[in-house]
Amino acid sequence: AVVSTQSGHYGREMYDNPAVQEPSMFIKVLYGDNEEALFNPNCRTLLLLEHIKEKVGYQPEIDIDLSDENGFIVHLLRSPPLQYASDVLESRRTFILVKVSKNEDGSESVEPMLNNLRANRPNAFERLTSSNYDSRGQVMDVGDKRLNRQKSKKSGKRR
Repeated sequence: AVVSTQSGHYGREMYDNPAVQEPSMFIKVLYGDNEEALFNPNCRTLLLLEHIKEKVGYQPEIDIDLSDENGFIVHLLRSPPLQYASDVLESRRTFILVKVSKNEDGSESVEPMLNNLRANRPNAFERLTSSNYDSRGQVMDVGDKRLNRQKSKKSGKRR
């Protein structure tokens, strides 16, 4: 895999600080049919997401994010626009690419974009395919009866 350097996207501090000039900071992103790519997270989160989409061939209007290898979403998409991805992502870690879609009720659904996830990482597959995320980014398990009861209490209906 080729290290993506995102040239031209670094802040001024990249050139002023010799300690940051060495490209030792990287993350690995898994996607497609066992494909992987290395990215330098020393840039703003939105720029990193744009670069990942460009590298893997996704259209700019598609929303993506990353999950760790256990299926926990990183929520780069919700990061403040000027936040650096390196503040959120631990260097030299592996992440799984996920597609984020909005549901009619305001929650978000995620779809893992690594085709063999079920075989290679069953726990991550289970977590990513059985959960939705509400507008605050909290996990909502679709089959969780407690969630259904909480919704019905708010609406005044009993289940």
